[in-house]
Amino acid sequence: MRFRNFPRWVALSLTFAAPVIADPQAPAVWYRASEACPNGTQFIDKLAENARQARLAQAGDHIDFVVTLVTDRNETVGRLERQTDSGVVAIRELRDETCAQVADALALSLGLALTPEQSNAAPVALVSPTQTPSEGSGTTPNVATSETAARPAPASPETAASATTAATQPNSAPARLEPSPEWSVGADFAAMIGITTHPLPRAEVFLDFKPALRGFLPNLSLRGSVVGSMGSSETAVGPVQRWILAGRAEACPVAWAEGRFDLRPCAGFELGVDSASTDGDGALNDHGVWAAPAAQLRLAFALQPRVVWLEAAGGALIPLIRKEIFSGSQSLYRDAPAIFHAGLGISIRLP
Repeated sequence: MRFRNFPRWVALSLTFAAPVIADPQAPAVWYRASEACPNGTQFIDKLAENARQARLAQAGDHIDFVVTLVTDRNETVGRLERQTDSGVVAIRELRDETCAQVADALALSLGLALTPEQSNAAPVALVSPTQTPSEGSGTTPNVATSETAARPAPASPETAASATTAATQPNSAPARLEPSPEWSVGADFAAMIGITTHPLPRAEVFLDFKPALRGFLPNLSLRGSVVGSMGSSETAVGPVQRWILAGRAEACPVAWAEGRFDLRPCAGFELGVDSASTDGDGALNDHGVWAAPAAQLRLAFALQPRVVWLEAAGGALIPLIRKEIFSGSQSLYRDAPAIFHAGLGISIRLP
């Protein structure tokens, strides 16, 4: 089951200009995109005014350019592919947070490639959606792009005919850009209520893994962490020191994501050591096992898309062994049946 707002693939851009307007000799662009992206007509309208006229490809046309836009996990991946006159197949790729920005950058790159002086040259590098190349600078701004280029070996007439047929059948299913697994590290600071007579500070250091599974639980997140709590409580016989050190395993099977926000319900389990001690004549030093199933709700906000996340979490622990503190035969306090905690944290995605 998938709750995430992940658009389905749809074949957009099948609306073509009227024959009296579209130039049949203009380069044909096969355009495919996710639902949240501009449609084909809007993309063609973004081309630079000084670019050669381009048109959306129809079935059976020879394809000069292929533009692909995929929105996935709060990120859009855009690709521009072309077959140059010299026979070099080139692929350009750009990643950004919003599909509109990626579409603008791809349109700018395509427009530059369609200018008369660029007609026989290799595709120009993509530029950042928020930057434009300076005239006469001869340089291109730094952007997150990748390129794959290869010059095919001479092919037999049969092979060439097969390649031409495949290139002119754009209605085949587009290749999906598969999400890759993600690793993150971070820390969380919170307060626990119910473990002592006063809130107990709590800290957690964690390693988070998103396996990016296909089909079953595609938004699954797994987390392993070390948690610790330490503090004191005032009682009838003076302060009682209390500390807990445990390991925690946690799984978040589903997620609701929108823009920079990511909301996940999670279930986990903590296992470790629980200690209580007092000073003075009635000194005690008691160690026991800390074991508690856990449930929490975690909301993450991207400070920097897909790199730095701020987290707010709140949840409950059910201690399987409820510690009760005595002074002689007098009971000072006992752990609550349910212990609640809430706090803030930060995580950083590993490269």
